[in-house]
Amino acid sequence: MDDVTAALRSEPVSLEQVKVELPAAPGLYAWWGRFGALPGISGPRHPEVALQLLYVGIAPNGAASQATLRSRVVGDHVRGTTGSSTLRRSLAALLSEQQGWRSRWTTRPVLVNADELRLSEWMGEKLRLTWAEHPEPWTLEAAVIAELEPPLNQADNATHPLFSYLRDARKQWREQARGDA
Repeated sequence: MDDVTAALRSEPVSLEQVKVELPAAPGLYAWWGRFGALPGISGPRHPEVALQLLYVGIAPNGAASQATLRSRVVGDHVRGTTGSSTLRRSLAALLSEQQGWRSRWTTRPVLVNADELRLSEWMGEKLRLTWAEHPEPWTLEAAVIAELEPPLNQADNATHPLFSYLRDARKQWREQARGDA
């Protein structure tokens, strides 16, 4: 596991680089952001650059899935929607009020299309990514989250000091989206 956490702590790359460099392989990924980018959120400091850890994810999430780092990160997080990305839902819940983004209800809260694009732009400006290839990332996910302590993870992270803050922000966002439906 040490090689995985070391890779996740390597120098993060921009989302433009991610679109070119991220392999179509299984593994784990870590989202890093500028300090102060998310209201009320602070994560562990990157060892080399002025960024903080925000979220750790995996692809695939089990043996039956065909997802790869590339399909999950680029397809769901970078180019996807809040409907297909837990990370995007958390970011929307934390930023919608500050950014003036609008939401609607489907089977869950999602941003309106124009604001999905604004969230993608925000991510491109504020976030960076690292990754580590691993053949069975789901076997390491809980241990990596416990070691790295990313504040935006909800699964396997209930003891994190910001768990309730994020849970409450997501609940408020859900309620707001239902009210606007």
